Amino acid sequence: MSKAYDRVEWDFLRAVMVKMGFNERWIRLVMGCVSSVSYSILINGSPQDFFKPSRGIRQRDLLSPYFFILVAEVLSNLLNHAERVKRIHGYPIGRGQIIINHLFFADDSLLFCRAKAEEWATIHDLLSLYERASGQQLNKGKTAIYFSANTRKEARDFILSIAGTRATSFYDKYLGFLL
Repeated sequence: MSKAYDRVEWDFLRAVMVKMGFNERWIRLVMGCVSSVSYSILINGSPQDFFKPSRGIRQRDLLSPYFFILVAEVLSNLLNHAERVKRIHGYPIGRGQIIINHLFFADDSLLFCRAKAEEWATIHDLLSLYERASGQQLNKGKTAIYFSANTRKEARDFILSIAGTRATSFYDKYLGFLL
């Protein structure tokens, strides 16, 4: 995600907490903390008037990672639902006992599906829905698709043409994990 903490819509965070069943008093406390921030900038060394943002969570705030996890849980649920209804198919781990369709590491994500245009379209639709609702935005510069060696060239080329992104040939190791 691009500038993930800066883009979180406060109304979305609030709606997520309501949907998850958080107590209203807790939600008011959290939203008070999130929305009480104000900034001032220096122009030619002179401080300007303070202004209040309308979205975003502070990266160095001790609670912000938890708020971000709540927001990301929505994308996780969207992907899991798409897998349950067979719109995407995850990747089997170990002798197929566990199937995963995504891994999240802070603001980085690995999404898994079959190399089929229909599955890419589903992933694209879910990401677009999540972006519109949450304020989050895909980091196009970091976005790439890894295809397994047995993916047909025609399928690879078609998916890349509709995805509007690049292919990568190296995803064996990510953040120290072997995939």
